[in-house]
Amino acid sequence: MNKAVMLFILLFFLIQPLPTAADESVGKVMLVVKSSGESVFQSDLFMASDQLFDSIINAEPLQTVTELPNLHHYLLFEDRGIIRIFVRDEFGKFYDVQRKEKVQFPSVTANKLNRYFNALHKKHFGKLVEWETIEGELPLYATFKVTDLETGLSFYAQRRAGSNHADVQPVTKKDTNIMKKIYNDKWSWNRRAVLIHCEDQIIAASMHGMPHGGGALSNGFPGHFCIHFKGSLTHSTRNEDLSHQVMVHKAGGSINQFVKSLPAEEIVQLYFIALNQNDADLFRLISHESNRAINLNNFEFAKLMKLHAPSTEEPFEFEIEAEFKIKEKGKPETNDTFRFRLIRDSLMGGWKLQDTPLDF
Repeated sequence: MNKAVMLFILLFFLIQPLPTAADESVGKVMLVVKSSGESVFQSDLFMASDQLFDSIINAEPLQTVTELPNLHHYLLFEDRGIIRIFVRDEFGKFYDVQRKEKVQFPSVTANKLNRYFNALHKKHFGKLVEWETIEGELPLYATFKVTDLETGLSFYAQRRAGSNHADVQPVTKKDTNIMKKIYNDKWSWNRRAVLIHCEDQIIAASMHGMPHGGGALSNGFPGHFCIHFKGSLTHSTRNEDLSHQVMVHKAGGSINQFVKSLPAEEIVQLYFIALNQNDADLFRLISHESNRAINLNNFEFAKLMKLHAPSTEEPFEFEIEAEFKIKEKGKPETNDTFRFRLIRDSLMGGWKLQDTPLDF
């Protein structure tokens, strides 16, 4: 049983109220929405209904599957002392996690669950708003709350500068300490999906955790850090930063759709982003199911140096050679070249990495 399943079982017992004599026979289910399998921050809803419980427990198995959805909408319930977990996909279909089966509920039950899941999803994630709009709503010296989607920790920051994205600083030393805790007490360039609480809106964004440049507040933070929004640019290249944009869409609850829309070359770029950030969820999202055995914790950094012209560019198959630098823990930095192979099942389907340099 994997770490995510164990975490859900623990949360189920910690959060679920103990039954009383009056409600002991009532069937209970728990709906959970998270941003990743490893996230400890979640939005959940308990429902107590014998009719709903019975229709869920008697779900009709349709087919065995080899791959489970990556949406992180979970349905939990206890069945004769065993915690059962179903997961929902972006089309409102459900899967039994332990049995790896696609299941079907009566239409009334499925519609009801999907309505509640859609409401939880909207509550949990932020709104995707273009930078041009945000720039006017978040003026210089505005103070706002930042919430990390993985940990649920929040701190306050102030916009100090930035024309293509927001250059910000934690407001106080307490805010700096909370931000550093989000990054496991070590400043990092890694991007994280965050929510920006701006007046009556909650906006999807991405931040990194590396102090750089100047800073003017007495907050113990030696410089400033950057927050990006949908469509924002870097100040150096004046281009969108893919690693920030994928986190913006994660914060907006639309990372699956965003990744599915990317061209094959950018999926290769995401491979190196996933390695750099030890992002197992992103790696699973872009990898074919036969290519997920890599241990991301083995890598200190990976840098894509050059993408060559594609050697194969077909509707359902794509090959491209890449030059890169890689540093594995306990080993020297190396330069390498590899021909990546990507496939997709349909013209509307997303590209998946099939051949990657797994044998570092």
